[in-house]
Amino acid sequence: MLLRSDLATLRAPLLRTNWREPTVGRCALIAAVVGGLLLAVVVGAPPMVELLAYDAASTPPLFRIAADGPFDAGLQHGRLARSRIAGWFATAEMRKVFAFAASPNGSAALANLKADNMREFPAFAEELRGIAAGSGFDVDKIWCANLLNELGSLMGHQGFQAAPQHCSDVYAIEAGGYSRGFVHGHNDDWSSAVKPFWYFAAFTYADSVAAGGFRACAGVNYPAALVGWAPTWNEFGIYSTQNSMVPRKSRAGGLACAFVQRRAICSSSTLDEAVRALTVPGWSEGASMNVVDVRGKRMANVELWEDESSVLEVTEDVMNYTHFNQYKHLTTRKGRAVDSPAAFANDPRQARADGLPPPRTAEDVKAILSDAKIYRPEATITTMVLNGSARRLEVWCATRSAGSQPLYSWDLDTFFSAGEIDGLTRRDG
Repeated sequence: MLLRSDLATLRAPLLRTNWREPTVGRCALIAAVVGGLLLAVVVGAPPMVELLAYDAASTPPLFRIAADGPFDAGLQHGRLARSRIAGWFATAEMRKVFAFAASPNGSAALANLKADNMREFPAFAEELRGIAAGSGFDVDKIWCANLLNELGSLMGHQGFQAAPQHCSDVYAIEAGGYSRGFVHGHNDDWSSAVKPFWYFAAFTYADSVAAGGFRACAGVNYPAALVGWAPTWNEFGIYSTQNSMVPRKSRAGGLACAFVQRRAICSSSTLDEAVRALTVPGWSEGASMNVVDVRGKRMANVELWEDESSVLEVTEDVMNYTHFNQYKHLTTRKGRAVDSPAAFANDPRQARADGLPPPRTAEDVKAILSDAKIYRPEATITTMVLNGSARRLEVWCATRSAGSQPLYSWDLDTFFSAGEIDGLTRRDG
């Protein structure tokens, strides 16, 4: 008997969706009955491939969506990821966020954040309406999933501050400069609760103006969130990752990082364009953005908080750089720390990275990201290493990157091209 995923029931509404689940090798998926556990795969004809069941922790799917506009993109997204969104929204973490958003202070903050971001990003708000329609969830819950940095920060000010150890970034330029090679690596760290539910998504829009100023953008997707918040790349070779930050204070309103980042990264064709778009005033909270211009052979770290920003370009004079979750080069206008150094007293990552040999190659970067004091099995969702010279992005899930084969390997020059394969690395010989 063939079991069908919930995606199969959506075949008729999704005829325009160029979607592929990964082709799975034996190391990623074992078809067997062991102790009552059945894992089975059904492969159908293009454009859709049905996956009966899979190891969600190690094989997140790639959803490819071709949309007429923002609402259509959101509608398809919501339908494709419906079960994942439902699973994530049922976790204790999201229930706590929803409870805060329903409280007097939380509901006021949510209303302010929605108003400010709907005014600044009407196309993105329309896409959220589509996700709500496609998934069947109330649109305010979709907004909460896209405002986790901002709502989490406000919750922290009420005594629920999240641990600051989220995400690690390593930059490296080979001896001889950018012309010889450059690499960026990132561990995306978060709660283990999200591991069964996250995915990748790639969007192409028929109308770039209606979509918010870009035609094609892809990245890591946490359930119901827009591409742009987590690791993201576009058709021009602009790539970014984010480090969540824990500033001493934040606003109960203002621009949300997920939306500012989406506009900046998805629509830019150069590093300078991306930096200008990121460093706008009016942020609700803050972030550390790691930006790579693959074609321009440049990399930079951008620290942001409310109306302030600081840019550190990783030049050939710098050669290597690391960033975690503490502000390193941005201060308040009075020269004070934006965050509290005490919050990082038990975080060993920066000191450990500083004590290791300076990275120069992709293997060096993977070694640092796999170090026992930096890689955290309970929290590292995915590791992504971008080889700038080769223009290739490699992805590891639920395993250290050093000494192991990536699960996905994508050529950024052809990722959005018609007929591009899903990039899943075959590991079965």
